[in-house]
Amino acid sequence: MKKYYLLLLAFICLCSLSVKADTPCCPEQSKPMPTCEKPCETRCPQPCVPTCDKFLCTKVNLEQLGKCMNLSEAQLCNAHKIQEKYDQEVYSMKERIQCEKQKLCQLEKTCAKGSEIRKQKRLIKRLEKEVKKICDCYEKQFKATLSNQQIKAYNKHRK
Repeated sequence: MKKYYLLLLAFICLCSLSVKADTPCCPEQSKPMPTCEKPCETRCPQPCVPTCDKFLCTKVNLEQLGKCMNLSEAQLCNAHKIQEKYDQEVYSMKERIQCEKQKLCQLEKTCAKGSEIRKQKRLIKRLEKEVKKICDCYEKQFKATLSNQQIKAYNKHRK
């Protein structure tokens, strides 16, 4: 009876090894490609939408923000101008980030070297930091027109 158990155990081990041998990675890579629930096509970023109704770095649009913060007409006008400048400056950078994310997805699909993938991720992170820095600059300009109470309300909505 023990022989049958050993034979069954050996058969299960061989089956599990043969399954692991069929990885989607390139032969020169020692580690298998990381798997995920979704295929790479669904994880890849979609093309950038040119208009965004969110105000600077917040998750709400300017009209909602204006109502919650009781902004005057002059403040709303100034905020619209700031948003337009921000959009013009950041739009091309956001497009570039989307392109770089597409390249990263292609690298992951083709099982590129880990160093290439890390380099691409660092590039994306650097570009995102630049966008954040620009956003902070415009945010300071916007906050300069606000009262202390409005700044507190803005900080609540910003998160």
